[in-house]
Amino acid sequence: MGHFAAFDIFRLAEPADAGEVVAALAAVVDARARTTPGFLLSRVHLTLDGSTLVHHTRWTSERNYRLWCPDHAAVGEPGPPYRHAAVRTAVTVTGIAAGGIQGPAVGQPPRVAAVAIRHFAGPEPAAAVLGLLHRSGQWKRDHPGFIAADVCLSADGRTFVNYPAWTGRSAYEAWMADPRISAGQAEVARLELAPPQYFVCTVEHEVVGHHISPQR
Repeated sequence: MGHFAAFDIFRLAEPADAGEVVAALAAVVDARARTTPGFLLSRVHLTLDGSTLVHHTRWTSERNYRLWCPDHAAVGEPGPPYRHAAVRTAVTVTGIAAGGIQGPAVGQPPRVAAVAIRHFAGPEPAAAVLGLLHRSGQWKRDHPGFIAADVCLSADGRTFVNYPAWTGRSAYEAWMADPRISAGQAEVARLELAPPQYFVCTVEHEVVGHHISPQR
């Protein structure tokens, strides 16, 4: 059964403030996540250039996500969207898990992850890209240091988020150096409405939950 996924993207005014915002967000997650019904996973990421935080969470359902909802799991002051003096903009992308592929390092802790947000005219091109991901899995499943790539789709099928993770930066760099990656990206680009948003991040904080039944 697919989970509900959210990606909260925080653009920072200054990279020097990243550590403070990571710590503030991690404190909110540690205090609240495990007691929120349906919580499955939280990962706080920081882009390699320090300009952006990405908070990825997973839930058993959208209803349970709304119990948490970023507007009251605020960083700093409460209120929508997340408020912190160092956060310049905050955007949230959500969707339902739509499959993915696993690599030889599945189960190992992720150190580097990428968040690729792609926009399509509708469900058909998004489904075509998901098919491309599975076909490319023939070689990706054996790539050293590759953990998994998870995909989520928005309710209207127009926004597609690919979330691959690796055991470290060297594994990620070897992945990107493979010519089959650039060939696949060119094929995907022909189906997109606009250039993707692409964030390469280190994983700064992780909390793994258990299935918590919603309160009735």
